[in-house]
Amino acid sequence: FVDEPLTEVHGALCAPPAQVMPHIGDARLKQLLQAWDGWRGARTLPSRADFRPEELRSLLGHLFMLDIVAAETGLRFRYRLFGSAVTVYRGFDLTGRFLDQHPDPHFAARAHQAYLQAVQARQPLWANVRGATATGMSANFEGLILPLAQDGETADMVLSAQIMTQAPMVETPLAG
Repeated sequence: FVDEPLTEVHGALCAPPAQVMPHIGDARLKQLLQAWDGWRGARTLPSRADFRPEELRSLLGHLFMLDIVAAETGLRFRYRLFGSAVTVYRGFDLTGRFLDQHPDPHFAARAHQAYLQAVQARQPLWANVRGATATGMSANFEGLILPLAQDGETADMVLSAQIMTQAPMVETPLAG
């Protein structure tokens, strides 16, 4: 068990889709990045209206939709959707709440920086991190952050996905 909340970044890259794709291990995340790249066409960023959930059925429980909200302190990110599968393995649901209300302030700060980086660069961001599950056990997670823009240029939402890539190890008693 993990004594305290844990977030360790094993790898991260914010770059054009062709540079990010080789780093992605999960086929569903590759499909999401390909869809995002196709939705944008000749624009810098696709819009929320381009997103078609039926194209990504295998990812639906792993998706986040976040509104970008301007505040005196800078940009804040509010979860419009917090994936049901993520709710199960993380043990909480942040739908309707801001990222900075995440129960792990250390994770929230790192995630905020990642969202800002993707939004400001107007590029996908891939990350592979180790974090705690709802039971406090350590597991590996792979994720994508994809900015969206109603006008095709200025990000106003984020589509993101998180997959648990290595389940926590559970000790089992030896038969005897």
